Amino acid sequence: MGTENAKKPPHIGAADEALSDGPAPTGTAPGGAGRRGFPPDPVGGPRRISGLSPASVTIVVLAVVGVVVAAVVHLAMVFLHAAPTNSLSEQHVTGITNYVTPDFAQGWKLFAPNPQDENSHVQARAQVLMPDGSRTTTSWVDLGAMDEARIVHNAVPSQTQQSELFTAWSNFANSQDGQGRPLGALGNLTQQYLLRIVAQRFGPHLNGGTVVRIQLRSAVTPVQTPPWVHKKIDANTSYQLLPWWPVKTEDFK
Repeated sequence: MGTENAKKPPHIGAADEALSDGPAPTGTAPGGAGRRGFPPDPVGGPRRISGLSPASVTIVVLAVVGVVVAAVVHLAMVFLHAAPTNSLSEQHVTGITNYVTPDFAQGWKLFAPNPQDENSHVQARAQVLMPDGSRTTTSWVDLGAMDEARIVHNAVPSQTQQSELFTAWSNFANSQDGQGRPLGALGNLTQQYLLRIVAQRFGPHLNGGTVVRIQLRSAVTPVQTPPWVHKKIDANTSYQLLPWWPVKTEDFK
């Protein structure tokens, strides 16, 4: 056969040269390495959980199980605390209350507020020792009304201005027995706290004398019903009178 009939080697075009010398397109291998490309880089690629040691896998599984169990227990405790009373919640009421209170207590006033059906004020009067040795008693001062007057035109009243006195009275009332005697250390503490709030409202000196005793009472007046409600409400104010409490110098500090 003649040389002119011999098969010529395939011509390498510019495109083939670019594939040989330049970077390979995505999904292809450079320089004749095959269409499938290189296997994933075991160093630079993402590590899967199968690449963890058995001890690491055990720790991850235990952590996930612990989080799930804690979430289930938390939701169950909060649900039993907020749900209507049932046999299960009654059986474990102490544990549920200790868990939920105070960090997870549910306050529903934001979503379903209960309108006030009575006006409660704390009133006080003081016994003053005069320089001549006589004692005089002031008239009753409505401290609750004074607090309301201070915040009625205040756009951003502080929490102290709004509820310091009323909260102190509520805590005191809830820590006394049916005879008005303090229940343990908490009862004595709430009584002293309430006394100091009122004493500092009066100050150590009043009407030219020295304040030596203070007496408190609550005044509760039911809110009148609207005209379209036929139920009659007794609108008379009821009082709860406390005994006289002696004051000391440290109560005014």
